[in-house]
Amino acid sequence: MTYVPRDLEDGRLYISMEYATAVHLCACGCGAKTVTPLSRGGWTLTFNGAVTLRPSVGNGQAPCRSHYLVNDDKIRWLPPIEAAETRAAIARDHDVAASVHAVPARTGWWSRLRSALRWRN
Repeated sequence: MTYVPRDLEDGRLYISMEYATAVHLCACGCGAKTVTPLSRGGWTLTFNGAVTLRPSVGNGQAPCRSHYLVNDDKIRWLPPIEAAETRAAIARDHDVAASVHAVPARTGWWSRLRSALRWRN
């Protein structure tokens, strides 16, 4: 799937491989759209006949404050997420996004050549 439909169905996880994102409606039934970017340091999705999404999903910005794990197509409820936990998770997500999208420092051609020659020995 490239794009997520405008109207989402309860109990369905929409996955865009092109945008490395999973989207679903909050498992509590409140209707909040929940977006989980899939990336190194972010959420991971595994499928072996059933879907597992890690780490937990915390909807601390939604009125429901739902917090749960998706494990083998089942929801495992966790205690509601608190405001401080939500702020910490948002800050962590921003840090991860910044590190994933950071442009590596360029090294000179001489350093790269020396490294390549060292690697071969």
